[in-house]
Amino acid sequence: MTAPTPSSRPWPALLWALALGCGPTIRHTLPTSDQRHITYEDLCHLQDWYDQRTAANVPAFRVVDEQSTETADRAPDESGRLRRVALGEGTYLITSREDRARFDRLLRAEYADLPALSLAAPEGSVRVHVSFWQTGSIRRIRPDMGVTLEVDGASHELPSHPCVGEFLFGAQAYAMRHNVMSAERARARGEIPAAYAGDAATPPDDPDAAR
Repeated sequence: MTAPTPSSRPWPALLWALALGCGPTIRHTLPTSDQRHITYEDLCHLQDWYDQRTAANVPAFRVVDEQSTETADRAPDESGRLRRVALGEGTYLITSREDRARFDRLLRAEYADLPALSLAAPEGSVRVHVSFWQTGSIRRIRPDMGVTLEVDGASHELPSHPCVGEFLFGAQAYAMRHNVMSAERARARGEIPAAYAGDAATPPDDPDAAR
C-alpha cells in the first residue's frame, strides 16, 4: 500500500530535496512503494534482526516525544480492513550498541554520501526523528517528510526511506511475517502449521475427545 499524502502539503518532497542539496541521497530505489510488500519481501533485510530481538525479549525503542492526529482518510490495514489514517511524528532513542550497529549498516546500505556518524561506538546513543502514518496498529514512515538524526550533539538531515520506518516500527509487522513464513514452510513439508495444530489435534465432533 502506498502511503497517503496529505493534500495540505503539496510540495514537501520537492522542498525537502532542494533543502538537502548535496547532502545524503538515496542509494537505490526499492522496486515497490507498497509498504506491505516491502515487509513481506523483506526488502530491508530486517527479519533476522527482528527474530533475534524477539528471542532476546528486547524492548521497543524508547519514545522521547510523540504525537499523532487521526484524519478523515481511510486506508487498508495489514488485514485489508479499511481504517482511519493517523498522521504523527516522534523522536526515538536507540541506545544499545547492537541496535546502533545494525542501524548504521542499514543507513550505509540505503544512503550515499553519509557523514561520519560513529553509530557503532562502544558508548553513545542516537535520536531519530521521523513523521509517520498509521492504519490500525502498524506504522510506516511518511515518504514526503525527512529524517533527522541526532548523534553526539550533532544533527543530520536525511531524505525519507521506508527502511528507516521498518527499523523503528516494524516489530509487529515482522512478527506477522515470521508466522506467515513459518506456516508456509510447514505446509511445503506437508505438515500442519504450528498455529493450526491446536485446532487440528482434536476434531470437534470426536466422541472420544472428552475421555
